[in-house]
Amino acid sequence: MSGIILAWLVGEGIITYRVVTTDHHPPLPSQILASSGFFVIAAMIAEANNALGTLLAVGVDAAAALSLFRARAAAKAAQASAPPLPARTVIA
Repeated sequence: MSGIILAWLVGEGIITYRVVTTDHHPPLPSQILASSGFFVIAAMIAEANNALGTLLAVGVDAAAALSLFRARAAAKAAQASAPPLPARTVIA
């Protein structure tokens, strides 16, 4: 069960980091509630099979972290590969 709690804390950290860096405010309670609800379901699965519940929770955290860094890298690549703006032509 400690793996689920650790995964829940990491997931909350990922959500908080994403919202604070993009929207510049704390996460909404609905975002925290939805995430916590998922980890409650993972904990209920872990009651029957500890490895499966923990693997599910850690897998979702890994996917969230990878999508967070992939989106950030894609934004940097798009900004770096943007063509320069053409010079203005003034006809007098």
